[in-house]
Amino acid sequence: MTPTFAHLMASFLMAFAPAEPGKPHPAPWRAASGGFGFDITVEVCIPEDFDTKESFDRINIAWWFVALLRLRAAHTVICPVLSDTPFASAAHCDHEPKFMPMEIDPNRLQLAIKPSILLEGDLNWIREHWRPAGSLMRSSKAFSTLFQACDQSLFTRNPSLALLLLWGGLETIFSPARSELRFRISANMAAYLEPPSDRRVSLQRQIAKLYDARSAAAHTTTSDEPEALQRTYALVKSILCRIIEDDHVPTRDDLNNRLLGGE
Repeated sequence: MTPTFAHLMASFLMAFAPAEPGKPHPAPWRAASGGFGFDITVEVCIPEDFDTKESFDRINIAWWFVALLRLRAAHTVICPVLSDTPFASAAHCDHEPKFMPMEIDPNRLQLAIKPSILLEGDLNWIREHWRPAGSLMRSSKAFSTLFQACDQSLFTRNPSLALLLLWGGLETIFSPARSELRFRISANMAAYLEPPSDRRVSLQRQIAKLYDARSAAAHTTTSDEPEALQRTYALVKSILCRIIEDDHVPTRDDLNNRLLGGE
């Protein structure tokens, strides 16, 4: 990661005649109000000879690194554009640089969470875990679903849909059966995060209330969406970080043993 500066901008234009195949719409063009832009202040270099045999391809490596930044510390960080040339030299290089917009939706979900300061410890955490966690993404469909649900919830404009997305991801790991979902899912999560104690009992009750909010969102009844969404997102982050640090996705046997006090 190195400091840099670039600005990706998108302005809206109107054309008034159809385009011929392979050509732009003919003039005249007129400006429309609106548009959006992004300041780019940090760049990450992925070498062209990076070995992708046991990892993601280079484009998805960029997403994976930024998604881990969002998970660990800074949920507002995005990767608006990919470039084949360092931004510092792109303006005056001899070749024509190639830019590919990536995460450019300006209408993202607004969580009532203060943006975090990215610390050295966060980067060290990513450096330690990004490869093993990437292996979990490829080997465990349940982990991949939960991780992507967490990350994509930030790009979902509707809070109810974001809440359902998060709970859909949680249920891939913590849902034992179709019966008694509310209790078993909340009990499994509490047992995963806390040892037998009053804290586990309290956490189970809190998670059960969050599941009620999920059900309310699913059935379009009234729910306290902002608070429930914020707390559910924090719950998912805790579970994902625990899985990544353990380098293990809990199985149903694991969860049953923890729930019942087994080894």
